[in-house]
Amino acid sequence: MKSQDPKLPQPTIWDIPHKTGWEKLMWIHRSVTFIVVKDRKPTIDTAYIKLYPKRFTVTIPVSARLMYFDLIDWQTNKRLQFSPNYRYDVGIGLSSRWATFVANTGITFYNAHKNERGVTKYNDLQLNLYGKRVTSDISYQNYHGFYVGNTPKYDYPGGAKYEIRGDVRTTLFATSTYYIFNFKKFSYRSAFAFTEQQKKSTGSFLLGGYYTLFGMKADSSLVSSAFAPYFDPKSHIVQGSSQTFGVNAGYIYTFVKNKFYITTSIVPGIGLEQEHYKRSDSTTYRSPFNPSGKLSLRAGFGYDHGNYFIGTNGMYDYFWAFDKSNATLNYSTGKFRVFIGYRFNFLKAEKKILKKLSLIDYPGDPRNNH
Repeated sequence: MKSQDPKLPQPTIWDIPHKTGWEKLMWIHRSVTFIVVKDRKPTIDTAYIKLYPKRFTVTIPVSARLMYFDLIDWQTNKRLQFSPNYRYDVGIGLSSRWATFVANTGITFYNAHKNERGVTKYNDLQLNLYGKRVTSDISYQNYHGFYVGNTPKYDYPGGAKYEIRGDVRTTLFATSTYYIFNFKKFSYRSAFAFTEQQKKSTGSFLLGGYYTLFGMKADSSLVSSAFAPYFDPKSHIVQGSSQTFGVNAGYIYTFVKNKFYITTSIVPGIGLEQEHYKRSDSTTYRSPFNPSGKLSLRAGFGYDHGNYFIGTNGMYDYFWAFDKSNATLNYSTGKFRVFIGYRFNFLKAEKKILKKLSLIDYPGDPRNNH
């Protein structure tokens, strides 16, 4: 299959032979192949972005994934900060030009301070859809086992540094979407999916929306007997949930120098949140939809040589409620990772397979005549 001369009339699927019975049978398969593999005129500025359309990207990240939440008592202006005992896991990331999926391999390098902070078990799945104009993130996180990170601020009995709450469980489903205004010159894929490469420094405004569903459950009140004197009874929550949706807008910028790059992004948002709690005394509270906020931060640093790349990046999202008439659960989620990756070229393998299946370079292939 030859590269097509743009000055000549371009072939169409109707130029594919379809006279004999065999040709008619193969016509639909060859037409689909014709559409999928045909050369396309770039819709971006190639002086700013280098494309890797026939590459499959594999990354090996070592990452720490986190989910925090705060119980805030607005009557006493006190709070408890619930943190997971983080660990470093080895994952695998698979990226094409359409999507990126990252999953854990089960290999753990380091699990910090088990005696002081307990053990956290979690499932953390993320799917990232990175288009030229639109990027979307979908995640599901389930965490079991926390410790109270600000225990030292209280007169905690027994001499323990932190209160360990192995009974506390959280679940978060989150999705967000951004429109990239300067998509012709700025590549979101470059720093986070690695299927493209930013060649020159530039940035873009972002505009989008988000939805989250957060749930928390414990065997007893989040406010244990050791903290009870500092908190109002209305904050003795055993089970709670909140759903949030809104819009956010911000800016992202990538600085490039000698194949090194630095990417930073800040995207604040505003929306509505509804909360529902069950307390230890069996009373419940359900709020109306009240104003709420979100802050999304992204950062990345690395070296991109073309076929291979190495670097680090981090993502952090914080959600909070504006309503102070009752206790609230503010929560945040984040990820930090160090990675190495390689872009595999499957163009030759693709052509070999398609040729063997008689889907390209067959007798009468119209692309060979242009």
